[in-house]
Amino acid sequence: MVIISKIELEGADSLKYTDVGFTTDEAVKNEINEGFDTTLGKFLGENRTKLNLGEVSVSTFFETTNHVNEARTEVETVEGLGLVEITNVNEL
Repeated sequence: MVIISKIELEGADSLKYTDVGFTTDEAVKNEINEGFDTTLGKFLGENRTKLNLGEVSVSTFFETTNHVNEARTEVETVEGLGLVEITNVNEL
């Protein structure tokens, strides 16, 4: 099973990760991660050097996007975490 995290801008230049659910469905996980890879992941990859040099801020990406989701943290159990199972990306 994998934890689904919501990623949003916190402050001027920091990312905030909030665990919002989990899934055991490989298709849901893949759809979430493909969405990340084509949005924030692409932005970070294309701007890595400029971000490191301070020429671009991650806040630029969030001018047009409130948040993105990512599903990459694999776990054995979510017991005690208070997370709900997500079976459809539209539940996010």
